[in-house]
Amino acid sequence: MEAVKEDFISDKKRILLCRIVFAFILFSLIYAAASNTLFHQLHSPVLKYPYVDPVFWVIHLLKIPDLIVSNYTVAYTFDILLFAGCAGCMAYPFKKLFIILFLFIYFIYFITLNSYGAHHTHAGIGILLAPVPFLFSSNITFYLLWQALRYYTLFIYASAFVWKLFRLSFLNSNHGLLILKNNLTPYLYYNPDTALAKCYLWLLQNPFWANAMYITGFILEGTFIMGFFTKKYDTYLLIFSFILIIGFWFLADAFFLQLLILSFTFVNFSRKKSDTYL
Repeated sequence: MEAVKEDFISDKKRILLCRIVFAFILFSLIYAAASNTLFHQLHSPVLKYPYVDPVFWVIHLLKIPDLIVSNYTVAYTFDILLFAGCAGCMAYPFKKLFIILFLFIYFIYFITLNSYGAHHTHAGIGILLAPVPFLFSSNITFYLLWQALRYYTLFIYASAFVWKLFRLSFLNSNHGLLILKNNLTPYLYYNPDTALAKCYLWLLQNPFWANAMYITGFILEGTFIMGFFTKKYDTYLLIFSFILIIGFWFLADAFFLQLLILSFTFVNFSRKKSDTYL
């Protein structure tokens, strides 16, 4: 325990990590603005899709999303608070008030976007979870929660591997090609002259490479199982997580940008090169 306290965790490292995490969150918020998906950019939507999630239903029964998106002044205010809370966390890493403010606003944003987007995207859960360890003053508590996030990240990728393994989808020799056709057809129809469209057309004509990309992703997901037993390969897992996110976007048109924030849990902030366990 003392080794962890003295070597792994220090206020200086914690401040650095906090600023890195919230700098990434700020980047994701800027990306959301560029994608026209902030509160004020939803333009008072009418249709909602809370699905079967009881938390979503409770929030909608309280009419919180409706009150925000139906009034542009309120929507703009919430967007400003979202950015301000994030900036405050970067400027004052030990001020819990900014973290609480950000988590509250982003929680509402997460439910609002998923509801009115008529599709529940789960990548944003990383931004909801990553700030939580910074709420605790004790560096040991922070470290334990940060490691819990690491195991959660391992579970995300490893469970994706197990899901494909038990479904035997990897035995379908054209599975990668089918994913490409199913997800990129609209893009090819509306953007036939782009360089990316030409790349997709080449893959359609050479399906071996599309299928090889799928199998490669399947294998990379399986490597995250190692992380449950050792931290020696965390650097590789960090790289693999970036490759997988890019691969999901390229082959399946699913951009899980926010999920990359959990990849920071694979970064070794310790001066020691060996594994550290409590």
